[in-house]
Amino acid sequence: MIAIETVRELLARHGTVRPQHKSEWSGPFKLPGALVEYYGSVGPVDITIPGYGDPFFLPSLESLWEYQGGYRYNVLTDEPDPEWQKDWLVIADRGGDPFIFSRSSEEILFDYHGEGDWDPVDLFTDVETMAASLAIIGDIVRHAGADLCDASGKINPEYYQEALARLSEVLLTRSAAESCLADLGWG
Repeated sequence: MIAIETVRELLARHGTVRPQHKSEWSGPFKLPGALVEYYGSVGPVDITIPGYGDPFFLPSLESLWEYQGGYRYNVLTDEPDPEWQKDWLVIADRGGDPFIFSRSSEEILFDYHGEGDWDPVDLFTDVETMAASLAIIGDIVRHAGADLCDASGKINPEYYQEALARLSEVLLTRSAAESCLADLGWG
């Protein structure tokens, strides 16, 4: 697992981080211990991170329950989505595509919204790895600027290779980094 201090430093490049106490959680169930630790030590405060296409967004703990609207429940009727598993909690998104914390496994899943049934893929082993990976991608996107993509909109090989190398360190294997980048539309 990546060091908490490293995750804080990476996220702080994109916005405010501060310790957030579990009392800021307004959901109807106990906040899972992994999220108590994440918000208490890393603490993203509504951070927007540049991405390839849509940006990533990491909500504060105070807004986390409200953030479930449109996934867990219909925001107009407050009716639960029958396809949404009670185990899932959205902890970040990319243009509405949710990064889902599984309360049972503590892994991070990813899915595309608007595709009918929810069928997320396993993407990260834990929330800190997710946060660090998204921040690294944001660093690369910000640094590359308009050079991120070629004329056809594909990511330039130089930036893909940089992302692959940096994510391989966080995800521990090159194949995990390749899979992550593919799931996020980089490959």
